[in-house]
Parts: sequence; C-alpha cells; structure tokens
Amino acid sequence: MKERIKGRKNYPTDEVDPDNFLTDKEVKELITNKESSRFTQEFYKKLYNCVHCGECETETERFLLKQKFIEDGNTFSEKDEMIEYFEKYRTPYPTNKMRINKPKEIPEKSDTLFFMGCLSTIRIPKYTEHALQYLLKQKINFTTLDTEICCGWHLLAGGLKKEFEICKKENIEIFNNYKRIICLCPACYYLYKTYYKPEMNKDIEIKYVSDYLKPSETKKSGSVSIQHLCQLMNRSRKDVEKFVNNILEQSGYTVLDVPHWCCGGGTGWMGRTDVIDKIARKRMQDFKGDYCTTYCVSCWWILRRYSKLCKIQPKAKDLFELLL
Repeated sequence: MKERIKGRKNYPTDEVDPDNFLTDKEVKELITNKESSRFTQEFYKKLYNCVHCGECETETERFLLKQKFIEDGNTFSEKDEMIEYFEKYRTPYPTNKMRINKPKEIPEKSDTLFFMGCLSTIRIPKYTEHALQYLLKQKINFTTLDTEICCGWHLLAGGLKKEFEICKKENIEIFNNYKRIICLCPACYYLYKTYYKPEMNKDIEIKYVSDYLKPSETKKSGSVSIQHLCQLMNRSRKDVEKFVNNILEQSGYTVLDVPHWCCGGGTGWMGRTDVIDKIARKRMQDFKGDYCTTYCVSCWWILRRYSKLCKIQPKAKDLFELLL
C-alpha cells in the first residue's frame, strides 16, 4: 500500500501502536478459529487497538472479535458505564438532554427526519446548530425528534451486541414513520444503510448531510485544510472528497492539498483513548492555511479539541459555518 503521507503508515493504529496492531491476515485467522478458541483479558489491547476508520478490509470481522471477547467474560474500563447510560438514557452519556437551540422554523411534521446523533446534540451543540441553520437556508424540508435513541455505534464498536440490537429495533420502529433519513453523523449513516436497512419493512432513503451541500451564495476567501471522512471514503463514498473540495472552491476558498489520514475520532472518545490521543496529535501536524475544517461530528470533536491543545495555526471552523 502506497504511503499517502511520506514516512507515515496509512493504518493509523499501526503507526502509533504497532505492537498491538492486528493485520487483516491475523484478524481472518482469529475469525477462523473463533469458535474453538477463547479470548482472555490480555487480548484487550490488540482487539481494541482500532478506531474503526475502515482503512482495512476486515472491519466487520473486528466487530465480531470484540463481541467474542465480551462473550468470553472479558471487559474494558467503560463497559459497565456504557451499559448503565444505555439502559437509562439510550445514549453513551449520563444524559439524553439535547443542548442545542433548535431554530423555530423547523416544522413539527415532515416525511424527512434529520437525525442529529447523541454526540452532535449533547457534546458539540454549536456544530449542530450550524448544520440546522444551513439546511434551513437551503430550504430543505425536514423535522427532528425531541429525544433521539443513539444509533448504537459505540455499542457495536465496543462488542456489546445485545444492546446494539435493542438500539436497532427501537430506532427502526421510529424510522418507519418517515420516507427519508438525513444523517449528521457518518457512523449513524453507515449503520442505518448497512445494519438497519435490511431489517426495515419499507424502503426508507438514507442520506448523508454532505449530499445537501451547495456553494455559498456570498463570496468567501481564505485557505482551507479539510479533514475528509474515513467513515465515508473508506465505505464506498470516495466521491465525497472531490465533491466537498469543489463546493469550497466554488465558494471562493483555496483548498490546500492535505493527504487523507485518520484524525483518530472513529470511535468517539471511547476505548483506547491513549491510541486516539496519539493519532489526533499526529494528524494536527498536517493542517495548514487559514482554516481547518470537517463535516463529521467525531472529526469535529477531535479537531476542535486538539487544534487548541496542539496550538496549530489554522483556525478550526466547521464546514457549515464556512458556507453560511
């Protein structure tokens, strides 16, 4: 595999924690022997040394190995907390209360649901408010839920199959009331298209928010580094990179050449946070220009946090804010 950034491995966890990196070949061997073997707690660092960027070809198998790890009686530090919050709030957090100020123009009823996600509404409200304002400016007809049930990404990525199946069942019951779901989070988008859609009893259209981007009506200026989305590009949406670049260029921005590499935020701030931290700090070194931006909620959480911690020169602005 050709290096995209000179001297750096394309697999982010292989770059920052090579001793615990599992190759595709090793993952396939573990899957083959899954039923006849048993994981012990010492496998934690290897099995959870993954931010699920989708760079490899064995992402689904990695989910299955973590499920086996849990089934074999092992655990990880956040497991009990995740299950407790899930049972109480149906989110990864100790609350399900949204912190966003919803624009009054959002209709109460629509056949299109804008699903924002728990990270979006609880941890990064300004990002989400910008997205809502942007869709309304584009005259997109949609409604939102007063309370959302997490898509279950953190549960699937954590190996908690039972809880993930509950999330899926409850969300599908809600989604059956709509013709279209627009996702603000690429993890939600991936799960709804891949794991939910085959079990839905009607053909619901699943869209990602980037599909609604248009060039700004007012001329913009400045140079921009973009954190494109592993969770789209590595999952059959390679078209999105060129599309978003063109939108910004047509708006007046100069898009800088920053080879794609993971920001570390694929699993949120859960699991091997030591690995996430190392990836994020390394990625911050790549950004240049006036602004650094993204259109992924997890990437934005990383970008906003680490651009300050690493004191990089470009100012972090989400894509919707750059286009508004």
